[in-house]
Amino acid sequence: MDKLLSRINSNNFEVSFKQTRKDKLPPVVTRIALLVTTEYEGIFRNGGIGTYYRTLSERLAAEDFYVVLLLCQSQKKFDGESTIPAVKHIFSTSECMDVLELQPTHLAILSQLQDGEWVDYESYCALFFAQAITSTFPNTYTYIEFPEMLGLGYRTVQAKRSRVLGENCVVAVTLHSGQEWLQEAHASYTHSHPDWFWQTSHYEQYSFEQADLAFFLSHFLKKKVEKYGWKTSHALHLPYCFSVIEQPLKTITLRNDLQRLVDQDKIPLVFFGRLEERKGLFTFLEAIELLESNIIEKVHIIFLGKNVELQAEGLQGLDSQQYIKQKLGSNCYTIVTDLFSQEAIRLVNLLRCAIVCLTSSQENFPHTALEMGQLPVSLIVSDTGGFRETLNLIERTGGVRWFIPENVRSLAQAMIQAISAYPEKFGVPMREFLHFVNQRLLNQRFEYMKQAFCQTATSPTSYLDKSEPRRWILGMTSIDEQLFLENYAQNEYSGRGEIVELGCWFGSSTISLVMGLEANSCVTNKNQRIHAYDIFIWCSLANMPQSVIGTSLEGKYKDGDSFLDEYLERINPWSHLIHVHPGDLAEIGWQQGEIECLFIDAMKSWELTNSIIKNFFPYLIPEVSLVIHQDFAHYYTSWIHLIMSRLREYLVPIEHLFIYSSRAFRYVKPIPNELLQNSYSFDSFSETEIEAAFDYSLEITPQKMQPNILAAKVMHFIHIKNFEKAKLEFKESTAQLDYLEWMELADVQKIAKMYYSIDLLS
Repeated sequence: MDKLLSRINSNNFEVSFKQTRKDKLPPVVTRIALLVTTEYEGIFRNGGIGTYYRTLSERLAAEDFYVVLLLCQSQKKFDGESTIPAVKHIFSTSECMDVLELQPTHLAILSQLQDGEWVDYESYCALFFAQAITSTFPNTYTYIEFPEMLGLGYRTVQAKRSRVLGENCVVAVTLHSGQEWLQEAHASYTHSHPDWFWQTSHYEQYSFEQADLAFFLSHFLKKKVEKYGWKTSHALHLPYCFSVIEQPLKTITLRNDLQRLVDQDKIPLVFFGRLEERKGLFTFLEAIELLESNIIEKVHIIFLGKNVELQAEGLQGLDSQQYIKQKLGSNCYTIVTDLFSQEAIRLVNLLRCAIVCLTSSQENFPHTALEMGQLPVSLIVSDTGGFRETLNLIERTGGVRWFIPENVRSLAQAMIQAISAYPEKFGVPMREFLHFVNQRLLNQRFEYMKQAFCQTATSPTSYLDKSEPRRWILGMTSIDEQLFLENYAQNEYSGRGEIVELGCWFGSSTISLVMGLEANSCVTNKNQRIHAYDIFIWCSLANMPQSVIGTSLEGKYKDGDSFLDEYLERINPWSHLIHVHPGDLAEIGWQQGEIECLFIDAMKSWELTNSIIKNFFPYLIPEVSLVIHQDFAHYYTSWIHLIMSRLREYLVPIEHLFIYSSRAFRYVKPIPNELLQNSYSFDSFSETEIEAAFDYSLEITPQKMQPNILAAKVMHFIHIKNFEKAKLEFKESTAQLDYLEWMELADVQKIAKMYYSIDLLS
């Protein structure tokens, strides 16, 4: 099959929509999203992945994405028609040959697949739809997302890596519930087709590891797949946006049997979730059997979830309803299996102070907890990673009782406590807070998507935010620098000290740091841990106008204007994590305790340099703190090299991929007070020390950026008005460099001519 895929690439056999379908498509769209899934709430009666894709489609549509839904494992044919407002077109893989203009190569691929190779069939059909989308809209950025389950994205990811889908396409895979985890979570479940199982597991792993974007919803499942041998270092933690349940819920007309549940006097004890082993059905039923009769008499048990055929050894042939009847006999219970997710939520909300049990032995990032956590119901929850992470996201703590996963007695005890305390009063998350959390997650998703488009496109003309062309996050930092800061804040920052950012402009470094901090699972106290300093005054000499050309900010500010409002708007989704210090940092100083990370983009003069050394360096933590000089390889700030050479015993460069003009150092031991309190200037350094300082900087700088250090050395002699020495250094530098490496030196020549009337080439 891989050879056939290669033929598609080498022979350039395009896939398109048939003309009758193509006529119904718009000639141009700004940006398009193809969502591929086996479930979608509103078409199927389910939650979980179906709810995830419904919510994702709504969020993307609200951001002006043209959303197309492709349903796998569905025999229903839609012909592109959709009655769902967020989705422009719906197709199923079963109508692949009906709506797509396939070439003989494609038909040959499908014809060779046997009945047992249905996963391959679905995967190829998904690829052909992706090809049709990208060929129909070749100049449009296309976002394609798959779940990892069943490896539905396997062929599409292969095609993207083989450049079959072009440069304007990003393929994402989100970790939901792969075969290996499902087998483990079902405990005694044994697969009857091991070859199929391992082949499908390989497809899932490959898709996740090789996609342009790989998202995991919970750290719990990420650790699981790592144990299976999956590579996850590239994966991004991104809980999904969820439906905010507005109160009061809309009035609905319930069926008579459901209305009787609402009207009854007994305590509603609800099992909420698919009625299967993995969701804890067996544990729940065994816990019920441990309850005393006087407790059972007080409750009416409601099973609210999809009826399925059981897979556990010895129970094949039984479905959930049959097994429940076998276990509970004549006990008072009701099974409700055929509700859409929103109908089920409304029913629970209408019940009289329900006690809801979420009993899965393992969970990824359960939507059930997001939904039930918003309602004023008592919760009995399995203390497994996914539930903890989900309820923590929405800060639901009141009325929650945790029990040991799969521990029948622990669950029974939690039931007794909840029933004894019935009815309870507690607070639930405020709607405004939930909307804020959702918006923050959505913003984070779009930042990741911008980054991915920027990395995959060779000559992009626009990005997801058309007001910011050619940039991932608008700023004077490169994508590599932004990624470095985000990775540090997520994976290395311990929370022992604060993160201090000196010079943030429009917030590209702030947002990078805060996105990392937000995803950091080890730091619990995150509020206002990032301290952002900037004077927030527009200055043409600082290259600000040139840096916003082609954006919505072009021409907005003139010299002397404050742009603090724009900065605050850009960081607004994370404002609770950031303490903004507007003004002159030399006057504001620092009195907040230890500093674990000091990002410096403000050493623009000797005055600022001395202020930073005196006011911020004393709070660094030996063997812990990181100091990042964003201007280390910038031609103008030559004093940084003198200072870092003088302090080389205390601040040691760390190994990292070079990131534009930045250099990171580890603070290894305390700087003596006399070095901290000095007032440095060019006069503080001898000629010998100056030469040694630039030699040291060249030594710790990768070769491709050494021309920048040479330019900074030339600039040093211009700063001290030793123009003859500047000319000599300039000629020696240009003689050893290719003209393509002259960019920073050319800037120095420009400065020399403009401000000193000196021609360094003369």
